[in-house]
Amino acid sequence: MRYEIGSEFWEVHAGAKNDLFPRDTQWFLSGRSALQTIVEQSAIRSVALPSWCCDSMIRPFLDAGVFVEFYPVYFDGGLVQDISRVKTQAILVMDYFGYTGQVNAMGFDGLVIRDVTHSLLSKTYDDAKYYFGSLRKWAGFLTGGYGWGMEKASLPFNEEYTALRAEAMREKQRYITGETGDKGFLQTFAAAEQLLEECAPAGAAVADVVQAHHLDVASIKARRRENAARLLESLSELAIFPTIGQQDCPMFVPILVPDGKRDALRHWLIERQIYCPVHWPESAYHRLDEQTEKLYKQELSLVCDQRYTVEDMDRIIKAVKEFWRG
Repeated sequence: MRYEIGSEFWEVHAGAKNDLFPRDTQWFLSGRSALQTIVEQSAIRSVALPSWCCDSMIRPFLDAGVFVEFYPVYFDGGLVQDISRVKTQAILVMDYFGYTGQVNAMGFDGLVIRDVTHSLLSKTYDDAKYYFGSLRKWAGFLTGGYGWGMEKASLPFNEEYTALRAEAMREKQRYITGETGDKGFLQTFAAAEQLLEECAPAGAAVADVVQAHHLDVASIKARRRENAARLLESLSELAIFPTIGQQDCPMFVPILVPDGKRDALRHWLIERQIYCPVHWPESAYHRLDEQTEKLYKQELSLVCDQRYTVEDMDRIIKAVKEFWRG
């Protein structure tokens, strides 16, 4: 067994049937496929997006000719999401990393779209017309996009993408178990992601839908909360969310790394086989100022998911502290 922490999932933790998804949930290749369907059906002309977001949330609107502006999301002793000046026809809102209660759009006088990717295991919202998300951020789903509130959409199935991602997961599992030392799964995952970038909206794999309804929410939530708490015992001074609320199910423990050292810390961790992502790369689609750009320059997401134990979290803590000691 290899002691790598992070990177792509290769399995799903299944359990008893859960009640995560409403009866009118539709299933998609990806969260972006779900969002593309919402954009098409809503026929909106303008939208406000959070300044802190992935470019895959921006492009479906731009591709449809929708005018996009950004409302500010920034860190000021806590995460601030300021929707007070939004005047667009629609708004997209979200919680971050499974920490609840950050923004509620009930007072917005327009169409509300809520990305529930990060909050799926934490909190149920009723402030939007459309909801969408992706399960690939939580476990080893091949597809796993979902959404509700929209009209029924008939979409094709992308066999090529699904087969490529399945092969990447098999390759990674063989690597993790020590069956092979080949890291070719990295190229296979990258090829699948490139295909996802290029493909039209599509439906989910049937097996993913079955697994989604049997995702072991209780064990996943317990392990993530335990792991995140362990990280925060030692690193809370760096954390964007230094405490875990009663409902929270952390996706990651996001920290802010000051003094321009984020990338150096990330590479330090990689050298120790700890793979922590950045949320998110700044793109040509973003429009940021000094205040909102800080998150893009300083944020690093520490891994805390169900594949790992508190002993693995101690390994992350030790590596971070060694970095700061120089």
